[in-house]
Amino acid sequence: MAKESASLEYAKAVERVQKELVEQVFDLQRQGLSKNEILLVLQGLDMEDVILNQLNLNADIDKLMLEYEGVLGAMEMTGTVTAESLTALQRIDRNSFAKQAGVMGELIKKEVARGIIAGATEREIADGILKGAGGVLRADQAETLANTALNQFERNVTVEMAELDPTDARYVYLGVIDQKTRDICLLMASEGSMTRAEIESKYPNTFSNAGGFNCRHRWARETSRSEQLIKPDKASSLIDKKKRFNKRFNPVTVEGIKVG
Repeated sequence: MAKESASLEYAKAVERVQKELVEQVFDLQRQGLSKNEILLVLQGLDMEDVILNQLNLNADIDKLMLEYEGVLGAMEMTGTVTAESLTALQRIDRNSFAKQAGVMGELIKKEVARGIIAGATEREIADGILKGAGGVLRADQAETLANTALNQFERNVTVEMAELDPTDARYVYLGVIDQKTRDICLLMASEGSMTRAEIESKYPNTFSNAGGFNCRHRWARETSRSEQLIKPDKASSLIDKKKRFNKRFNPVTVEGIKVG
């Protein structure tokens, strides 16, 4: 499964859990519990446990974590990364997804309680939650978080492999080049190959973070394979078009530094 597909499936699972949670609360109402009784039940719920175990988002997180192996399988391994490092990186992300579920659950609890007190219908409460009422994680945001985690894992592995590279090793910027590509990523993609020192000097912190949150790109060691994947001419062409038609071109690094 591709990264994007895995992230979309996770987003669908998050939406399913949100709908089921609201439905279960209103099942209490259908069973004859009063408003106050329902609020007391809500108050006593461990939302992280409810979402992860009772509604089984744990299984969906595990399914998403399988894609980490797919990421590794698709990468050109130009150096050594220990099994311990890979396991640690994956566990950190898995724990993060679990914690996000708990936070989401508490926010849903507040929104459901607020809706019940206000006399809102099940449909009204569910629709509000799915749209992010009260700061609840929306499905599209869950998809973005999953995509970001998978892409950052890929970058973290690259950084680990690069630790033992010689100082004259060169790297190229890989990833999709299209109308959604950030200006800073277009600029880095147009560079061709650079040493790590050159990258860190001109584009601080992009070796590990690329263009920032939800970025689809990464630096990779220059090899015959990676050379076939880079698109410096296409990136340069998009930059030229932006400048020619007076479109805003503002390449800013994750540190907020404007370059170019």
